[in-house]
Amino acid sequence: MTVSIDVYYDFRSPYAYFAANRLHDREIDGHAWRWCPVSIDVLLNLQAGRRPWAPYSDPLSAPKRAHLIADVRRLAAYYDLPLRAPRPARPNSVPALCLAALIDEPARAAFSIVVLNALWREQQDIADPEVLAACLACTGAKADLVSAAFTEQARVHLAEQTQEAYARGIFGVPSFAVGADVFFGNDRLDLLRWTIERRPRSAS
Repeated sequence: MTVSIDVYYDFRSPYAYFAANRLHDREIDGHAWRWCPVSIDVLLNLQAGRRPWAPYSDPLSAPKRAHLIADVRRLAAYYDLPLRAPRPARPNSVPALCLAALIDEPARAAFSIVVLNALWREQQDIADPEVLAACLACTGAKADLVSAAFTEQARVHLAEQTQEAYARGIFGVPSFAVGADVFFGNDRLDLLRWTIERRPRSAS
């Protein structure tokens, strides 16, 4: 049974990096995965009742941030995946997300994995047009899309896509949606697979 699954992600999430590599390694195979770039900053602003591109407000307390850092390191070791702290420490993922939104599948999936690896393995600045052009070249997509990703139109489109995701029930990344069901977090991939396997054949 082939099921259509929407993958909501922001490159800035290390958990999206883990999930993308698990999917790339075919841990969950045989389904139609649709990659849906969204901005985590916009999602957080919408939840707080702020306008989409309101100034960033750190949502994490000191203990939660310390836990997140330790958790990410443990998971990298658990999955045996390379992990290096991004540079800059808080990457600007908006241009890369805008570019991903301009690319059709299956190139979008390939591009997204390449960008995640560039950020979390190679410490590349994914807001740099040259870095994005190199990532895009790996997919065979048109190089002239890079300049379009830095336009206000692309930024507006990303905000609109994120608002649509929020209206669907997406509040964080990565999230996986199958119909009306939403599974939040890399650690929900097993539950997603279990749920799909138990679905009646008529629900596919």
